Amino acid sequence: MIYQILALFIWSSAFVAAKFVFVMLDPVLMIQARLLIATLIVLPLFLRRWKGVSGEMRKQLWWLAFLNYTATFLLQFIGLKYTSAASASTMLGLEPLCVIFIGHLFFQDKAKWFHWLCGLLAFIGVGVLIIGGQDNSGHSEINVFGCLLVLAASIVFAASLRWTKKVIASVGTEAYTSITIMLGTIATIPFTLLLTESWHIEFNWLGFFGLLYLGIACSWFAFWLWNKGLNSVDAKISGILVALEPIFGSLLAVLLLGEQLSWLSSLGIVLIIASTIGASLLPKLLKKN
Repeated sequence: MIYQILALFIWSSAFVAAKFVFVMLDPVLMIQARLLIATLIVLPLFLRRWKGVSGEMRKQLWWLAFLNYTATFLLQFIGLKYTSAASASTMLGLEPLCVIFIGHLFFQDKAKWFHWLCGLLAFIGVGVLIIGGQDNSGHSEINVFGCLLVLAASIVFAASLRWTKKVIASVGTEAYTSITIMLGTIATIPFTLLLTESWHIEFNWLGFFGLLYLGIACSWFAFWLWNKGLNSVDAKISGILVALEPIFGSLLAVLLLGEQLSWLSSLGIVLIIASTIGASLLPKLLKKN
């Protein structure tokens, strides 16, 4: 699990790094650039491994690349454009509950009563987080639309988790990571051409190094760590570990970006994190009793 915990810490810093990069270039253009950087790293391995992949497996890899990179990144970082890094990171904390409810709906992995209770508390926490972000004039750094986009990304990520695990077991961690990064980069190009609002680049060194960090650490290294851990960790456990990401992300947003959280927003974050942790720990506690 240490691989996945480290991956989650790196991912939790992605929203903070992205806020620095947004000053330099458009969010959608940033996504394409970070994927291109990661592609340069994995290109030699991709060329070696792609030839040995069957036609049927290639179709699955194309779909997973689109879901895990193109769709997830676009939803996350377009959403981040509208809301704060702390609130966006907190939305990621709902991923474990998304894993549970998707398993209930589509994989006959029935959710228990306490899962529904935790889901309700998490939903209340989201509302409290958003309301607490408003100042006296009604202005807020925490945006409903932005939060919903990040939540949609969490649903996409959770929905593909079991499928990802199955394919990794078949092709191997290194092959899967290199191939999906390459395919994800290609799949993102049409969306970049369509959704980029500004092609102007306002170069600055902080944004440049932030982009390198997103491309190398967040787009390649963290995914390699996550996939390596996913190969030997149950999908449910992986979903539970994701509860750590909003804790890391919120702290980094406050420390590095200076984002302010009201006591009400802080309460919302606590509710969401407590709900996801509770959903993971209650089954074990009830089983012992």
